[in-house]
Amino acid sequence: MKKTELVADGKISAYVGLAMRANSVLFGEDIICERNKYIKLVLIDSSASDKYVERLSKKLKDYPIFVLDGLRQAVHRDSVNAIAVTNENLANAIIEILR
Repeated sequence: MKKTELVADGKISAYVGLAMRANSVLFGEDIICERNKYIKLVLIDSSASDKYVERLSKKLKDYPIFVLDGLRQAVHRDSVNAIAVTNENLANAIIEILR
């Protein structure tokens, strides 16, 4: 897991928006953990507690996880702490930006 806090810039927001329109985004810890066989990438908002990040990291240790600043604004949902991208191409595009 990348512990560095990255900013959800325009490109990442655009890819997340594309994934949302393609129904390739899972919102929230419960659904992400329940449907983990579809996950290609997990993004966590930097405002989530350290305990939440640690718990999600333990449950999803086999998947790439990034902590982003401004994820809630990118998905336009104030109550979302984490999302998972299920589309492999979009996930790979986001990972390339984050590296």
